[in-house]
Amino acid sequence: MAADYHPSNKFSSGLIVLKKIVEGTSDYTGEKFFRLLVRNLAESLNAHGVWVTEYLKESNRLRALAFWLDDHYVDEYEYDIPGTPCEPVLESHNICHVPQDVINLYPNDPDLPELNAVSYMGLALRDENEFVLGHLALLDNKPMTELPEAFAIFKIFAARAAAELRRMRFEKRLIENEAKLYRLINGTNDSLIELNEELVITQANKAAKLNFGANDKDLSGRLLKEIFDASSFQKVMQSFASMNTLTDSFASIILKSNINCIAVDGKVFPAEVAISWYRFNKKVFFALFIRNLSESVRVKEEIKQLNAEAFFLREQVNKYHFDNIIGESPKILKALHSVGQVAPTESTVLLCGETGTGKELFAMAIHKASNRSHKPMIALNCAALPSELVESELFGHVKGAFTGAASSREGRFVLADGGTLFLDEIGELPLSLQAKLLRVLQEGEFEPVGSSRTKKVNVRLVTATNRNLEEEIELGKFRIDLYYRLNVFPIDIPPLKERGNDIILLAEAFLEKYAKRSAIPAITLNKVNKQQLLSYHWPGNVRELQNIMERCVITSKGGKISLSEVLPSSNRILVNESSLEERVFTEKEMAEFEKQNIIRALNLTNWKISGDDGAAALLQVPATTLSSRIGKLKIKRM
Repeated sequence: MAADYHPSNKFSSGLIVLKKIVEGTSDYTGEKFFRLLVRNLAESLNAHGVWVTEYLKESNRLRALAFWLDDHYVDEYEYDIPGTPCEPVLESHNICHVPQDVINLYPNDPDLPELNAVSYMGLALRDENEFVLGHLALLDNKPMTELPEAFAIFKIFAARAAAELRRMRFEKRLIENEAKLYRLINGTNDSLIELNEELVITQANKAAKLNFGANDKDLSGRLLKEIFDASSFQKVMQSFASMNTLTDSFASIILKSNINCIAVDGKVFPAEVAISWYRFNKKVFFALFIRNLSESVRVKEEIKQLNAEAFFLREQVNKYHFDNIIGESPKILKALHSVGQVAPTESTVLLCGETGTGKELFAMAIHKASNRSHKPMIALNCAALPSELVESELFGHVKGAFTGAASSREGRFVLADGGTLFLDEIGELPLSLQAKLLRVLQEGEFEPVGSSRTKKVNVRLVTATNRNLEEEIELGKFRIDLYYRLNVFPIDIPPLKERGNDIILLAEAFLEKYAKRSAIPAITLNKVNKQQLLSYHWPGNVRELQNIMERCVITSKGGKISLSEVLPSSNRILVNESSLEERVFTEKEMAEFEKQNIIRALNLTNWKISGDDGAAALLQVPATTLSSRIGKLKIKRM
């Protein structure tokens, strides 16, 4: 990767390099694989150092799984991400390449000088859902030219490292799940016994072996009738017959009357029994929960909740990655003050504001500052789904409730139980569902789609809208009783055009973010840039500002941006014609207006006429034309 590399020498045959690395790592997994990978990659690419890391999300740090530096391994290498060249790597899907001067570009990274770093290359390692697992990085003590062969090799083995990280994550999750299920099954005083379709015992937990005085050999293989007396066996068999009429894949029946169980030594003990059935590998199995019925129900509910949370996390893991709310304007500070007032309470909150103002950030701020922050905040955009699916998403459904409902599924209310439910665009909620939502708010209960069973939940509701709900009520599109239940504590989120200098603060924050992601030097706004930003009306609010700043970084040259190229053309109109009185101006008045307008532009640019930060650029006229008008209007600096 040094400056004197040439395809004719180092990379004359990329296949040879690939073959060497593949042969050196193909028979290994885990720590051994990563150690061989970084060493072989460093030696093959003649690099000063190569390391592969895992991402520690909670602490925002990277921990090296293997680090080869200057012909030796570095053990226990872990560091904070902010201020390092690895930071933009984790935000990108492409290789981040710093050919030279990496220390000067990242002066806040304390390790770069000690590592004798001159150049750097990194690529994020991601899971199947494109979330960051870690990264593969390479640094050199000499400049690093951009060579397609090296980049291709680096990408191939970054993909191999990501696959190994994913495998290790799955393996770890499998071990944790097995341990969790083991604790659930064996960490209870209830006997749990599994039966096959022939009603033969296939396995039992520790409590069952203890209660029945048996070991694996004595209890497994026994018939169902051997562990109950004749009367109790008859009740159990009647329950099995009843279960044949049920369609729910996880159906269960509770026998509330006393059941007599028979231990291996012939002793009889009273018990209460719950029976469930399920399918595994196209075979039917039955589970008996014996003795402590309340504990057994708790175990089943905990398992069910784990399954529901796992399902939801597969859909929405890491969904919320919000930056801090930035702003110092009176209106935004007022909104934040309202958040501080209402967050510790249980009151329902209605966030009102235009699209793109960041209502979801305020919802998350309310949740994090509430007493429910240890529980999840579950979100649903009422406008993002067809109306016929919103009810199922909110309240869940049972198997067979509608076409395509192949299995039962919990809704957002159950998933948010104990936490916060955020309903965005509440004005889009179908009128037919508003009564059902009102009932949940009033009584804390509902029925899933297709079910007659009532479920109770304890959910704090935060809603948001960009509509005038009072007008929707007059049009018959929104229930007035629901409106009063939602409007307990309204918070107005101001549009960006009313936030004054917050526009500059936000723009600078976005520029810094995207400059780091692109691994380019920091970009600053000059006076002309700031005036252009403040002159625009921002119909798309913060979201539009963020997109425009990203485009500015992409089109920047030499650390300078051109807002004229990315802002909509309407921004070039410096006079808001709608604010002027409908009258005809005299030639003298027009000349005075032009004179004052030019003076304002000159004052903003410190009386500099030409250049990107001059008054001519701000007025969108050639510098020669502006000089001529200054002379004609006899404008002089006071």
